[in-house]
Amino acid sequence: MAGIGQSKLFNYIFLILFSPVYLLAKLIPKNRKLYVFGSSLGHHCADNSKYLFLYASKHISNIKSVFISRNRSLVEFLIKKGYQAEYLNSFQGIRTVLRAKKAFLSNSTKDIHPLLLGGAEIIQLWHGTPLKKIGYDADWKTGTIKAEIKNTVRRVLFAVFPFLYSARVFDKIVISSPDIMDSYLTAFKIPPEKTEIIGQPRNDCLNPSYALDENIFDELEYLENLKDRYDMIISWLPTHRGLSGKTIVNLMDEYGLDFGKFDEFLRENNIAFVAKPHVLERDALKSRATAGENIIVYDYVDPYPLLRYTNILITDYSSVYFDFLLTGKPVIFTPFDFDDYCRDDADFYYDYDSVTPGPKCRTWDEITAELKNALACLRSSAPDPYAEKRKEICGRFNYYNSDFCRRVTERFF
Repeated sequence: MAGIGQSKLFNYIFLILFSPVYLLAKLIPKNRKLYVFGSSLGHHCADNSKYLFLYASKHISNIKSVFISRNRSLVEFLIKKGYQAEYLNSFQGIRTVLRAKKAFLSNSTKDIHPLLLGGAEIIQLWHGTPLKKIGYDADWKTGTIKAEIKNTVRRVLFAVFPFLYSARVFDKIVISSPDIMDSYLTAFKIPPEKTEIIGQPRNDCLNPSYALDENIFDELEYLENLKDRYDMIISWLPTHRGLSGKTIVNLMDEYGLDFGKFDEFLRENNIAFVAKPHVLERDALKSRATAGENIIVYDYVDPYPLLRYTNILITDYSSVYFDFLLTGKPVIFTPFDFDDYCRDDADFYYDYDSVTPGPKCRTWDEITAELKNALACLRSSAPDPYAEKRKEICGRFNYYNSDFCRRVTERFF
């Protein structure tokens, strides 16, 4: 099993030892009016599963929708707010999962539990339109003896114990556009009929008419305060660089960010610069961001309420911008380390320059210059040179532009 990480190997062994549970789960009769939801490997209520769960709980009365989590505090929070939720590591939680007819996930069966979902119809909502290669396209490298041994071992394991490949275990996967279907077909090695072109439930949040439930969205008051205090909110959502070892702090220090100079620009224009880092990088960023009054580190897990309030998005390789294009607002791209990123972290499904409708900046001075240009357009209603390109790319990657949750429930409920 060369090449398989120690924690992943331990997880495989655990699942194999308890594989009879999966077979037993397949034999247990399912309640056709009971659906379960999970996300973030069981730790958070987030992403597409979150928004579909909230919608179904409110609008679908003939189905019992239950959110399943390994986070006891989250479960207690949802119950307190009037939603149905179960703690996975409890008798009732296990019973609910075993009896559920359908399960809606945003990452893999680990969002709930790979073994307990045996026999359930699994709807994979996924967690974004892939810009970077995923699944088989990313993980199954070839060309070396070590890679071939690893792939052979995995093929055997997944053939005998299919639940081990937790991201590929689903009956249907929801996608945003017919133009991106090929990437899903190769990433998961599935036929076209396993896809449903519906769109992502979380994108309902980007519509100004979407009502954020203040009982659930604790960040709403915080975001309203930012909106009242500042003229503009600029959000920076860089990609987590898991393999190269670089962090969000490297992206600031190595590409010329002068905190004092940049913060002065922000204060002069009354801008809130909100950085939303990967959870593993939050503490490191907080210790550096204290140098700027208008540089804010976003503490909340769900970035979509923040995107709703954002006037300009800055990102590099995160596919979140495909969603943000639905707002029609400017995007600035920062491929600081493009060559290194392609070598160390990921390949792309598309030519990067052709699908990123906005200026490309490789230093923080360039970012500041492009922010000035974007602000001038926003404040004067002057023509935006990238507006038409954003609209074109949005149409290519987002077949629909509203009513995502409704469309999913109409198809699967």
